[in-house]
Amino acid sequence: MENQQTTGGRLPSLGVGTMLWTPKTEAEKEELFSAYQYCLDRGYDLFDTAEIYGDGASESLLGEFLRRDGRPVRVSSKFAPPSSMNPLAPRRKTVSSDSPEAIWEALDGSLSRLGISSLELYFMHTPPKHHGIKAYMDVMAQAVEQGKVRGVGVCNFSAKQIDEAAEALEAHGLALSAAMTGYNVVRRYPEGNGVFDACKRHGVTLIPYAPLAEGVLTGKYRNKRMPLGYSTACYFGHLNLTKEQVSAEPLAKRLLTRPRECDRKRMEPILAQMEAIGRAHEKSLAQVAINWLLTTPGINVLPIPGIRTVKQAANNIGAVEWHMSAEERQLICAAEEQGRAAGFSGARRV
Repeated sequence: MENQQTTGGRLPSLGVGTMLWTPKTEAEKEELFSAYQYCLDRGYDLFDTAEIYGDGASESLLGEFLRRDGRPVRVSSKFAPPSSMNPLAPRRKTVSSDSPEAIWEALDGSLSRLGISSLELYFMHTPPKHHGIKAYMDVMAQAVEQGKVRGVGVCNFSAKQIDEAAEALEAHGLALSAAMTGYNVVRRYPEGNGVFDACKRHGVTLIPYAPLAEGVLTGKYRNKRMPLGYSTACYFGHLNLTKEQVSAEPLAKRLLTRPRECDRKRMEPILAQMEAIGRAHEKSLAQVAINWLLTTPGINVLPIPGIRTVKQAANNIGAVEWHMSAEERQLICAAEEQGRAAGFSGARRV
C-alpha cells in the first residue's frame, strides 16, 4: 500500500460522491478519470466512498485514480455494521461482523483498496444493530489516535444517536466531525426530526446525500416517466419505516399516496420556482438545488453530489460560484410547501 497521505485542513464547500463509480466499459472509466481530474484542477479534492459501494469497487477505482494522477486528495469512507437498515453488511474474516472491533478489518480493507494511509473522515454507515454506539466510538477514537482517521462521522443516525456519538467522542477529547443524512429541497426531514438541532449543539457539519434527489431536482424527469426502480425506492422511503419523518400520517394513508418526487404535478411548482431563480443568475436547476443547501442558515452543510462525467462535475462546481439571497431561498421553500399536496408535516421551515 502506498503511503499516500490525504491533504488535511478545512473541509471544502463541496464534495464528490462516488457511489456509482462502477464503470462497465473502459470509455466510461476514462470519462470518470477525466471528471476526477477536472475536480482536482479546480480545488475540489474531497471524495466520498464506502466499502459497500460496488463491494469495494468504488474504493478501488478511486485508489487507482489517485495513483494515476499523483495529487493528494481527501477521502471519506464508511464502515457498515450489521443493521436493520443494512441487512447485507459485509461479513468479516477476523472477528464477528457485529463486534465494534470489526472496524479495524473494515478500515484496513478500505485503506488498502484506496492505497492511502489515512482517511479524512470515517463514518459509521448506519446505527449498529448490536452493541452500543459508545463501544463503536471508542474504537473510532483509537483509529484517530493511531493516525488512520482524521475525523469521525455518522450516517443515518437520529438526533439522539448523534448526541450519543458526540458525547462518547468527547470523552476521548475528540469532536464528532460530520453527520450524513438525506437532505434536499424536497427531503427536509432533518429540519424537524432533531438532526439539525443535534448538529448545531455539537458543531457538526451536515453532509446531505442525494442532494439532487437522485436527479429529480435537475429536471431530468420533468417531462418523462420515472424508471420503476427509482419510483420503488422513493415509495419505500415515503412509507417512513425508519421513522425519519416526524409525521402523524398513518401508514395506511402513505400506502395509498404517491411519493411527491414521483408526482410531476406536485413537483412542478418547485421546479418552476427554481428555474426562475436559476434564470436570473444564469444557473441550472442542479446548481440552484445545490446552492439552496449551501445557503442553509445556522448550520454548515457540505453537499456531495455524485458525478460520472466532466459535464456533471462542471455543473456541480458551478453551484458554488454564487449565493442565492435569503428571499430567493424562501421562495423555493414556499414553492416546496405548495407542492406538499398530501399535507405531510414532518419538516420545520428554516
